[in-house]
Amino acid sequence: MNGAQHLVLGKAVKAWGLKGELKVQPYADSMAIAEGSSTVSLRGADGDLVEYAVERVRRAGPAWILQLRGIQTIEQAERLVGCELVIPRSAAPTLPEGTYYQADLIGLRVVTEDGRALGRIVEILETGANDVYVVHGEGLEWLLPATKEVVRKVDLTREIMLVRLLEGMIEAEAV
Repeated sequence: MNGAQHLVLGKAVKAWGLKGELKVQPYADSMAIAEGSSTVSLRGADGDLVEYAVERVRRAGPAWILQLRGIQTIEQAERLVGCELVIPRSAAPTLPEGTYYQADLIGLRVVTEDGRALGRIVEILETGANDVYVVHGEGLEWLLPATKEVVRKVDLTREIMLVRLLEGMIEAEAV
C-alpha cells in the first residue's frame, strides 16, 4: 500500500522528446489531479522524494506527458524514468463516501464473504460500463467487476476488499 502521507499518481516510464518531458503511465483516475497541481514529487527506488514544479501536463493516448521545471534535456528526463509521481495526500481532492483512488486499491487483499482469500488487486481495467479488478493469487487470475453487487466493503486500514462472488462469475476451480 501507499502509506497515508502520499497518493501515487503514476510512474515515469520513458523520456519523451528532446526537451526533458516525461511519459507517465497513470494509475487511471489520478493524472487529472496532477493537471490541477502546481507541484509533484518524484519518488525513486531509494524512497527519497524530490519536488518539482509542473510546467505542463498533456495527454498522449492512455499516457500523460509531463514537463517539469528544471528538467530540460532528454538525459535529465532519463534519470527520472522508473520514479513514481506522488503528491501529498492532503493536496488530493477528498472523494465522496464509498469511492476510492485507484492507487489505494492496487495491492489490496481480496477476500470473499465466506473468508476465501482470492489474492491481491494488481491492475484495474477501465471497460466503460464499470471498472474490472484484476486479482492475482495462487497461480490464478480473477477478473472482478467493480460493482456494488460484487464489492461489499473496502477497508483501506486493514488493506482488504470484501467481495461477493455472483453465480456463474467464477468457473469451478481453474485447471
